[in-house]
Parts: sequence; C-alpha cells; structure tokens
Amino acid sequence: MSRKPLLGTVFLVFLSCGTGSSPDITLWHALGGPLGVTLRNIVQDFNRAAESPIRLVFMGNYATLSQKIMAAAVARKLPVAGQVYESWTSELREAGKLVPVGSGFLPDSVLADIFPPFLEANTWDDTLWTFPFNKSVPVLYYNRALFDSLGLAPPRTWAEFVDLAHQLTLDADGDGKPERWGTAFPVDVWLFVCILYQMGGRIFEGDRVAVADSPGVQALSLLKGLLDAKVAYLASGYSHQDDFAVGRVAMVFGTIVSYQFLKDKLAFPLGVAPIPQVDPGRPITVMAGTNLALFAGHPDSAYPTVREFLRFFLRPDVQVRWVLGTGYLPLRRSVLDHPGLQELFREVPGMREAMLQVTYAVTEPRDPVWFTARRYLSTEGLEPALRGVLSPEASLKRAARMIQVELDRRKLLVRKP
Repeated sequence: MSRKPLLGTVFLVFLSCGTGSSPDITLWHALGGPLGVTLRNIVQDFNRAAESPIRLVFMGNYATLSQKIMAAAVARKLPVAGQVYESWTSELREAGKLVPVGSGFLPDSVLADIFPPFLEANTWDDTLWTFPFNKSVPVLYYNRALFDSLGLAPPRTWAEFVDLAHQLTLDADGDGKPERWGTAFPVDVWLFVCILYQMGGRIFEGDRVAVADSPGVQALSLLKGLLDAKVAYLASGYSHQDDFAVGRVAMVFGTIVSYQFLKDKLAFPLGVAPIPQVDPGRPITVMAGTNLALFAGHPDSAYPTVREFLRFFLRPDVQVRWVLGTGYLPLRRSVLDHPGLQELFREVPGMREAMLQVTYAVTEPRDPVWFTARRYLSTEGLEPALRGVLSPEASLKRAARMIQVELDRRKLLVRKP
C-alpha cells in the first residue's frame, strides 16, 4: 500500500529530540509575551526533576514556524513532538508521521476530569492521537461601568446583541462619526464560524463545501448589518481592542486569552460574557488552540519525557499557573473550583461562565484542506462582503468555489497510486 502524501502548509510548534540515551528534546514555539514567559517558567520547573529536560526555542511567529516544520517533514527530520491543530493531525496521520499519545499514562481520575470536548477533538478511530494543550474559546468583552450605569446586562442572543449595539452607539453631533461605537470587529473567520455553526451550517458536508448555503449567508449578513447600520466599524488588526480599552467601543469579541493583553490598558472595570447564541437552549461555540502530538521515526525512549511533561502540566497547581499567566482554558474541570482561580472570577464577572463555554464547544473542521480554506474564507468570502464590494451570498459562493477546487485536488492526490 502506498503512503499518502503530506500536503499543505501547517503552523506547528514542535518538540525535537536527538538520539542517544539522554535525548535532547527541543520545544519550538511561537508563544510570545506573557504566554511565552509562563510556558518558559513551567518548563523550567519541570526540568528540575526531568531525566531528559525540555529545551525551548522561540520561533517568532507561526508563519516562520510552519515553514521550518514543513521543510523538516520533507527532509524526514521531524522532531519528537509538538503542537498541532486538528486539521494538521488529520494530514500527519494520513502521512504516517504520528505516534498516538494515548491515555494510559494518566490515572483514570485525571482523564475523567478533562473536559470531554478536548478529548473528543483529539480522538480519531477511538484512539487519542494528540493531547489538548493551549485551548481557548471566543468571548464577549464589555465596558462594565457603562453597562452598569445604563442598567444593561450582557446579551444572551444575537438579537439582543444587535439591539445593544444600537443603544450603545453615541453620535452626539450627528455627523455620522460616532464618539462611541456599539461594537467593532476585524475580518474574523472564528467569529463567523461560530455564528455559522449556531445557525445549523457547516464548512464542509462530506465532499461538498457548504459555507455558501443559507446559514452562511445569514451569518455573514448579521455581521454586515452591524456595519451598514453604522453601529460597528471594521477594524484592522487589534485597533478595535485598543479603542475598547479607552471607551470608544462598548463591546468587542476576542479570544479568552485577550484578557492578558487588555487588563493593564483598561480605563474601566471589565465585564466578560460567553458569546451570544442564536438559540440559548442549544448553545454551541467553536474552540481554538493547539494540541501536542508525538512524531514517528524516533526511538521509543524519546517519548516518555513528553508524556511525563503532560502529567506535570495537568497538575492542578500548574494548570492554575497556566490559566493565570496566559488566559488559556484549564484542561481539567476541577481546576475551575481551585482557590487559585477564585480571585480572578471575583475580579472579572463572567469569566467563569465564559470558560464554561468549553462544555458545549466543538472544534474547527479537521479536514487537512481547512488551513487553506480558512485563508480563502477570510480574503475571498468575508472581506469582500464586509467591505461592501460583493453581497454576502456572492462573496461566499466565490470562496466556496475556490475551496472546492482545493478539496477536490487533494482528494485526487491522496488517491493517486
């Protein structure tokens, strides 16, 4: 049987290891700022008792990291382990590049304590191939002082969110340039996919790209409607978060990790809430973040250190350090009740509820084409509509055609003898 090819560009953060009785296990990562500092401190503590220490190498950004990893894959010099998204795992499995992480190295009590959606996202054919690591959910940040002064509560539904965006937009002189915007957002595939899934849509349905179906058009129309009503503006980069921090925007979406970068800039008390739902009785959100994988082609002696690190990483005290230092989600349910997080929950109302979105979270598509498809969806599907160049339907149909070509091309390649 022929081996299936490794295709596509992937963003990977890896552990690499040399040969010999005491392997050099190197962790390539792209976690900068407080995220990188926290990771470095945790790894240093692990190394004090580790037989084979982990060595961290910061790669600067995910684009650089992906190029280096793909070059290593072609040269058959992949490292021992590393961070992967679910779509990358699908591709690497097909190429025969992975060794299952498995679950046998964990006590049953610890395994049962991990949020089930994390384990489901890392399981293929009833086998835990990869292990959850730095995971996040989208959240709504709001100006708590403003909301309290007006007697408002964070929105539970998208209809409530739209209504609040109108109420909170302030254009005192009527010049069409609000002094305060109700909301603002960039071209955001993650936010769009969350609304799409809530509306019953999906990116792929079997071998068909379904993003331009009615739920996709409705999801994109909801976002464009906010811009058309001039209660939101289309941001560039993180400009919307900067404006939010000084009170020029009342509500913004972001990853739960954004709290680490916002908290020292805020001119008011912060409120956090789960993202709105189409139907609060059937909530759904989309998780993000990477998982740890083990790579084939190394001596068996190279892998136990990674599993030992995961055991260390899952310790409640380490999980609390990880959450407080990075903003990422705890992997274990019991950690939410740890005294180390209680002060955070008191200081930031809604943070606990925002974290609990993981209980109804799903992962992004696991198809290997998703990496390319995500870019097409952003540049060809969302941006033209949000900028008013094309209608939501026309824009999504154009992106769907391009993604379908990639999907069909890959299926032909993997079937090629």
